[in-house]
Amino acid sequence: MPKKFWQFRNQAEGSAELLLYGDISEKSWWGDNVTPKQFADDLNALGTVSDISVRINSGGGDVFAAQAIGNLLEQNPAKVTAYIDGLCASAATVVACHCDRVVAANDSTYMIHPVKMGVYDYVDSTVLNQCISALAAIRDNIVSLYARKTGRDKEEVAGWMDATSWWTGEQAKEKGFVDELVIDSSEPSEYENRGGVLFVNSVSMSLPFDKAPAFIQNHTKTETVKEDAKVEIKNTDDLRREYPELVSQVEQAAAKNAVQAERRRIQDIEEMSLPGSEEIANKAKFTEPVSAAEYAKAAMKHVKTQGAAYLDALGEDAQNSGMGQVKNQVLGVTGDEFMNAIKGIGVQK
Repeated sequence: MPKKFWQFRNQAEGSAELLLYGDISEKSWWGDNVTPKQFADDLNALGTVSDISVRINSGGGDVFAAQAIGNLLEQNPAKVTAYIDGLCASAATVVACHCDRVVAANDSTYMIHPVKMGVYDYVDSTVLNQCISALAAIRDNIVSLYARKTGRDKEEVAGWMDATSWWTGEQAKEKGFVDELVIDSSEPSEYENRGGVLFVNSVSMSLPFDKAPAFIQNHTKTETVKEDAKVEIKNTDDLRREYPELVSQVEQAAAKNAVQAERRRIQDIEEMSLPGSEEIANKAKFTEPVSAAEYAKAAMKHVKTQGAAYLDALGEDAQNSGMGQVKNQVLGVTGDEFMNAIKGIGVQK
């Protein structure tokens, strides 16, 4: 299971808190049977609670993860309140809209945008049309959720999405996404530019800083915008948090190269395949993958083994034919005697 991006904490006196800070899932929950179950198990482990607080400071992430989390929270009998501590953007808004009530800090930020899909391989028109259909279905679901939350028409909500809308907490309340503002916040939000990536309250939002709206880039004096704070990179998780776009580009390039290398490997094996070696060729290509060089060695060994077996079979057939016992009707000698006589001729002087 991928590393947990959620944390249940502060469970006491019939209440619990769910922390959603940072990316909502590093990997898609599409086809994932493990991670969603783990979240459901963690939620059920709370037992019977009357209140669940969902604290959000996230730039979004996987829409399927957000939908699953939101629906599980909505189906829970507890009263679920979302608290936007900094940024609630993209897929994070899906979770918030499933909660019974949304409370936002006065200086928080809310953002919705069109649905996006990553495609990491060469595809034909059929696959592209399937992707477009999937995007349309996901968009319709989100638009319906937003319309239900805000009480606005779907057309109006869809227009906000398509335009990529950034709002202050107050503006999000005016649109209907937020139910209540916390005016007096003892800890105002802190926005930072770390290597071109937006950080809110020291948490990566996985969003380019220059894509943030002006009211974030030119924030009030009560909140700090730090330029290019130095962060020590110790592992791949740190690198992903600090430079998500760079990591994504590297992963896409690696995936593309891997696909091309695999195609070359299969093509090389097919070009070296000989009649009668179909079984080992299929194993080398699919069931027990090996490199083209390794296959070449195995193929030569197979051919050598086949040749030796063929010669052995010829010898056995000759031995079983009884040719050595055939009498020559003219000379009255056996085949062996006849051959020995011929050999003897060759050494006479």
